[in-house]
Amino acid sequence: MVAHSISLAAGNVQEFPPAEMVSAAAAAGFDHTGIWVEPAEWSTDTTREVRRRRDDTGIDVLDVEVIWIHAGQPTDDLKRIIDIGGEIDAGYGLVVSSDEDDEGTKRVFAELCDHARGSGLTLVLEFLPITAVRSLDQAVNIVTDVGRSNGRVLIDTLHLARTGGTVDAVKGLDSALFPYLQIADAPLSAPGTDYDSLLHEAVDGRLLPGEGELPIGELLRVLPGGLALSPEIRSKVLRDRYPEITDRARAIADATRRFLAALS
Repeated sequence: MVAHSISLAAGNVQEFPPAEMVSAAAAAGFDHTGIWVEPAEWSTDTTREVRRRRDDTGIDVLDVEVIWIHAGQPTDDLKRIIDIGGEIDAGYGLVVSSDEDDEGTKRVFAELCDHARGSGLTLVLEFLPITAVRSLDQAVNIVTDVGRSNGRVLIDTLHLARTGGTVDAVKGLDSALFPYLQIADAPLSAPGTDYDSLLHEAVDGRLLPGEGELPIGELLRVLPGGLALSPEIRSKVLRDRYPEITDRARAIADATRRFLAALS
């Protein structure tokens, strides 16, 4: 199997300052990092420090998150996250939507993609069972209908499983739709189908790659070799076991590298 680069997903270390995410990713052996952006808390000093640490470590920024669409709400903060992504040379902006009207999501996603051209970002629409975009097909249809060259789809292996998606369904689609992949493991069976159970698993109950039963390896085999991987292991167990950012990042990086080596 072709080697994959790996990125520290910002959600793994969301409680820490953005610049520390860069340093932790480098110390843990990641190739890239994600950055969590809170527009109200972000300053020119934040941008300067993230860029400095990026330059010092050689760690580039894979994505910024989270660009969250809400029906009828202004897009100023969403565009600010995109602009920040441009300032720190991120490759992608991660978008989710809580607008139950697909046409509303399309309008805003198109607006954001057009805005992102000036920052050089590609926007990826993520689907998950606890938002309004709840399936792979729905996300693909929205992005395809919007038709922007810098609009793509993000697959998270946990969300793919919990929304009924399959490896065969992904195999049947244009792989260019998927510029990178979030990975997390879990049991095949969901802890429940209600909102609270799915939310708890997504933010507290994820497993490291290889600890569960999801077909991560099979999915990697049907997607282009060398695709960047962002292990998003949001886990109360990991937060409790590794309260220090670099220790947590290293645990995730080491487990991911072991998992990928076992696939070779």
